[in-house]
Amino acid sequence: MVVSNDLNTAIVGYYRPLQEVNQGFRRIKLLGLDSDKEYHVSINETDHYGDELMNLGLITSDSSCGENREIYNGINGDYLSRLYIIKAK
Repeated sequence: MVVSNDLNTAIVGYYRPLQEVNQGFRRIKLLGLDSDKEYHVSINETDHYGDELMNLGLITSDSSCGENREIYNGINGDYLSRLYIIKAK
């Protein structure tokens, strides 16, 4: 994760080498955001306050956690990687 000096933009990398079976939802707890600012997360088009992202974390949901994708579509399975672009509103 990297955060701009003005705390308005962050980039978070998520990498999973192998898919675990029946694994619950995972969260990435972020650091260095402004707790009072509202941020937009580009990959899932949601809005969260900085304190929520730092204390509760960003859910990295996948097909083993309730999203039913029975056919491999390139964004699920082994060797998954995602880049979350987070910008202040």
